[in-house]
Amino acid sequence: MTSDDTDCDDPGPGVQMIGTLPPWKGISSYCKALYDGLNRSLRNFTFAGWRSLYPASLYPGGDPRTGEEPVKAENVQRRLAWYDPVSWLRLGLDPDIDLIHAQWWSYPLAVPYVVVFAVGKARGKTILLTVHNVEPHEQTRLKMFLNAAVYRFADEHVVHSDRNRKQLTDGRPISPEDVHVIPHPTIGPDRRGVTATEALSWLNLDEDADVVLFFGNVREYKGLDSLVEMVAALQENRDIELVVAGKSWVNWSNYEALIAEQDLTEHVHRFPGYIPEADLEYFFTAADVVALPYDYFDAQSGVAELADHFETPTVGYDVGGLADQVDVVADDRAEFKQALCDGMDSNLSKSADSEDAIERHLRLYEDLLDENVTVSEEPVPRGH
Repeated sequence: MTSDDTDCDDPGPGVQMIGTLPPWKGISSYCKALYDGLNRSLRNFTFAGWRSLYPASLYPGGDPRTGEEPVKAENVQRRLAWYDPVSWLRLGLDPDIDLIHAQWWSYPLAVPYVVVFAVGKARGKTILLTVHNVEPHEQTRLKMFLNAAVYRFADEHVVHSDRNRKQLTDGRPISPEDVHVIPHPTIGPDRRGVTATEALSWLNLDEDADVVLFFGNVREYKGLDSLVEMVAALQENRDIELVVAGKSWVNWSNYEALIAEQDLTEHVHRFPGYIPEADLEYFFTAADVVALPYDYFDAQSGVAELADHFETPTVGYDVGGLADQVDVVADDRAEFKQALCDGMDSNLSKSADSEDAIERHLRLYEDLLDENVTVSEEPVPRGH
């Protein structure tokens, strides 16, 4: 065998991502978008998924599984289980992996991650960690401790905005040079061409309805209470339908009482529980505007990226990395209400897309491994 033959047979450095893919909830849409893009470009790429993510009792949204079909591919390996330390050790010891890229979003996974990272580092692997929430949404001492433990074992970090990088490095022994900003990729299923009329009919709304969409798990920090009050104030001059789609992680009766108090019972349409991927297009096509009235936030929003995918305008505040995603950044409630009106009057336009997240991940992998990792003979082009 010649040296050229050996080079041709060499698969190159191995990159393995740890995260979730359907049928798990969590960040499966994000991971699937990355998997699909990276899988087209990387020469030696595997995805380490979970046989068992964590007990349902630890997931506030109920069952952590959806009814969706799992992603089936040779390089998708459901190797990990929360109750199986041997599976963590095997992944860290895998001799074919040079770079472990883990997605960090859920605190029950802290112990498996620390074991994988520690063993992997001992074997000379590079550990890259994408931090989805720099600080816990609901902060406790335990969550802060687990955050610190996981951060400690990573060599490099990915965050979604410059603000997130500052949050991650302030007060922590993490150098800004080791934190890379890669915006959230646009996510969403292939569009089927559902019309606004079809979408409104599917949601049982009038054809000429003005629709504001609040999408995703209902949690205290997301500001649904303030949105209900804003819609009530705007209701004096126009008929607005507020669609609330997603599982409530808090006591819904409090919102129900507020909706009744604001005389909006007939105008708030609740779709509780997990929204299947096949139904997403109906919600975002029916909506004139997507509202993200988050009081605080330490990440970027998958909801905002879904809205981008379906070309639905978005409004939010300057919290976390949200300002880099939404089409209108409101300073206060008055501006937020005006932006909602502009959206319903078709006076909002979509912002330009950011640089491709897949290309930026590929560039980062090549920088960390100091070697070409893509299927092409040329390295990924560097931006300016």
